[in-house]
Amino acid sequence: MTKPHRRKCKVCNEWFIPAYANIRWCCPEHGAIYALELRAKEKVKAEAKRIKAQHEAEKEGRKRRRAGIAELRTTGYYKAQAQQAFNAFIRARDAGLPCISCGVTNPPDLHGGQWDCGHFKTVGANPELRFEERNAHKQCKSCNAGAGKYTAKESTVAQKYEAGLVARYGQEYVDWLNGPHEMTNYRREDFIRIRDEYRAKLKMLKQQEAA
Repeated sequence: MTKPHRRKCKVCNEWFIPAYANIRWCCPEHGAIYALELRAKEKVKAEAKRIKAQHEAEKEGRKRRRAGIAELRTTGYYKAQAQQAFNAFIRARDAGLPCISCGVTNPPDLHGGQWDCGHFKTVGANPELRFEERNAHKQCKSCNAGAGKYTAKESTVAQKYEAGLVARYGQEYVDWLNGPHEMTNYRREDFIRIRDEYRAKLKMLKQQEAA
């Protein structure tokens, strides 16, 4: 029978030669102390396991509640979320560009310092172009609302928008926007997909700018 090799006591860290291969302590007193330490460690592990399981159960419960709430929300709710995400991306995409209609680059005094996502072909008249990136650009609030800073002799905001598009992209671009487009019947899941897509695109755009 092979004689056990010497080892360090788990309690006092002194070298000793155990009587048996499974002994980890140098004396009975230290054996009792080691047993208590092992029991305390097991209790800590068990408590950590219980807390983890509780957190997982709470997380799953929150997930189920969110799913239940999502089912109760109307299609209009997700439509608004999709539009908000799309508009935020367009404003970020065009952050370094002037207003597509009037060309202003620093509008605090004239337009209140606020920017909108303005659609060339309105979403009311052309819902199929609601989420078309080529139909949406950064625009000052005054131009987007079609309000107030132009006289009757001047071009309308829509005409200014079109002129801005031609100057920026060319006539072919505008001709495409003015041409016929296939109608889109958006459903609830479409709005959710569009919302998530543009949230992701905005996040990626911000990461690229920060890099």
